[in-house]
Amino acid sequence: MSSRPQTAVADNAKIFPVFATRLASKDVNEYINTANKLKNWLGSEKAYYPDALRNIVLLFEVFHIELSAVAAMDIYQALIRAVIPFLPLFTEEDLQYTC
Repeated sequence: MSSRPQTAVADNAKIFPVFATRLASKDVNEYINTANKLKNWLGSEKAYYPDALRNIVLLFEVFHIELSAVAAMDIYQALIRAVIPFLPLFTEEDLQYTC
């Protein structure tokens, strides 16, 4: 693996908790803006490297828990549509049941 992908993986490892915190925010605008950024990122197959899969599932769990608080069903549906083409990449059994 070249240093560039390793750097991206390290950068993403730092951003996953930020996404989770912002999705847990009670600020509707922050929630929707973060969800849109996440949706765009999840639209690329590059997002689905092995170390990211568990974090993606965790972000969806946070997103789902907070969804009722901010009533942002359209962005939730857009996130689901972004991930569906990549579901076969979630090969670990526990992630398949979660997805």
